[in-house]
Amino acid sequence: MTDYYMFVAKAISADTVKIHVSRAEGGFLDFKLARLPNNYHLTDHFTVLDTNEKSVFLYVSDHTKMNPVGNLFISDGFGYRFSHSLENIVKQHHNVDFEAVESMEGTFLANRYDKDHRTGSFNTEGNLKKLDMDIDELRVVDEAKHENSKM
Repeated sequence: MTDYYMFVAKAISADTVKIHVSRAEGGFLDFKLARLPNNYHLTDHFTVLDTNEKSVFLYVSDHTKMNPVGNLFISDGFGYRFSHSLENIVKQHHNVDFEAVESMEGTFLANRYDKDHRTGSFNTEGNLKKLDMDIDELRVVDEAKHENSKM
């Protein structure tokens, strides 16, 4: 439950749920079924990320809790009709990498896993590839990029 919404999840199979949403404006008395786009379904691994903008930001894991990525959905103003916003959002150790930018109301950041440009393997522990450069080497690379951008 949040200030604006109440959520109730009902299992319909071993790995799928239905979410019902109620709003504060209605006294939390009327529940409506949350609706995702047709080509997506609610797995039993989902997280309500934010409701402060009177819309619901919902993370749904891709099929299993062991998969470290999922999809971000944003609701309409009523909180139950969702549209797909981003795919391959990273989730590590039960935390979705999604943050509100406090100095810019209505702005959020999400860490997205780019499957097309990966190096090495992506495992469920969330280990990142170690950079083999020290800070001085990074400054040299950054200065070279800056000089090239002036040309």
